[in-house]
Amino acid sequence: MSEVIHEVAAEMSPLILAAEEAMEDAMVAVANLMAGTVAKRREVGLLPVENQPTVLLLHRALTQAIESSGSVLRAHGKLEKQYQTLASGDTHPLTRENVEKGAAAAARRRAPALSLVG
Repeated sequence: MSEVIHEVAAEMSPLILAAEEAMEDAMVAVANLMAGTVAKRREVGLLPVENQPTVLLLHRALTQAIESSGSVLRAHGKLEKQYQTLASGDTHPLTRENVEKGAAAAARRRAPALSLVG
């Protein structure tokens, strides 16, 4: 059973990381849009009051992105707890230490074999 759990965790880890990074990207994109909106408003000489509805709308979008990011992180925590329970405390295969070990082993396998030419 532990072997299957390790395979599932190995398959889920990149999906979790991708979701977390996408949420960060969304937050940055909305924040950049908000900053760009304010900068352009100033550039064209509009009063702040004229841009306020747009800024409030973007603020709402940013808040929702932050809340969604928190939900993804909470889901990550729940999945990690489930993994630990099912794997009976076995070490997760994608911890930093195990990833480094795996990368080193893969590099050794890819290294060309040295041969003596006479």
